[in-house]
Formats: sequence, structure tokens, C-alpha cells
Amino acid sequence: MDEMKANAIAALDNVPLSQIQRYANRSAKFMDAYMKGLNGSQAVWAARKYHGHHVLPGNVFKELEEAQNKTP
Repeated sequence: MDEMKANAIAALDNVPLSQIQRYANRSAKFMDAYMKGLNGSQAVWAARKYHGHHVLPGNVFKELEEAQNKTP
């Protein structure tokens, strides 16, 4: 068990901090989408649309509906 802990720590030390931060921000955005009631594909759409934001706006359902209505 101690050897596995050491290996996990060594592996994490090899991951750049910027990559960890990007993953944390992306995860936070998806968690926010799920808390707002979006499903998986809706969360992906919202994450792409609001890529510069940490959380999704409150009117995300309205914009999602508008985007779905525009799609033929």
C-alpha cells in the first residue's frame, strides 16, 4: 500500500500544474451544469458555448432551447 501511495504521488508530480487547473475548471463547469439540471449532451453544449466561464449563466436553459429550435 505504501508503494502504491508513493507511485501515485510520483505520477501526480509529473503532471503540469496548468493541466490540473484546466481539468479542475472543466470539471467545475460540468458539475455546475448537472446541478442546474442539464443532461450529458446538454452539459457538453454548454461547456463549449461558455468555454471562458467557470460557471454557466442562469439563462442557460433558454439559450439551449433557442439553439435546439434553430437546428433543422
